[in-house]
Amino acid sequence: MAVTKRNSESCPWEHIEPDGSNLTVEDFLSVPIVRIAAHLKRFPSAYANSAGLTLPQWRLVSTVAHHRSIPMKQLAEVSASDKALVSRTVKELIAKGLVSTASMKTGDRSLECHITAKGARVVNKVIGQARERHARLLLALDTEDRVRLHGLLQ
Repeated sequence: MAVTKRNSESCPWEHIEPDGSNLTVEDFLSVPIVRIAAHLKRFPSAYANSAGLTLPQWRLVSTVAHHRSIPMKQLAEVSASDKALVSRTVKELIAKGLVSTASMKTGDRSLECHITAKGARVVNKVIGQARERHARLLLALDTEDRVRLHGLLQ
């Protein structure tokens, strides 16, 4: 397969051969998505650190705060984390007094995670910074592009 050079201003996806022969590895959709994901994964570190939390701790405590109470299984799904990481991180958050857990029903082994008053205070202190940073990121796009991007991601 011949590798062709393009003008850096052109879009490699404007004209795609059905067999993909004109795409380079750098043109694969996964490449920019992985780059964006890596950037966004580090994005909340500033405000997480200001609250004395790791990124996984911030993701989980802010998710629990949003829901007020959430089953552990759903917490893993919503946070896109594996169950083992969620379990370890929730234990750390319990030790910090930010969340608590309880059985969903008597005799049931399923746990539900609840935000504590201390956890709500921590999230409320930091959430403004998080919202402002994400708003700045999204406002770099015009309204039409934001709406289109949201639709594509959904």
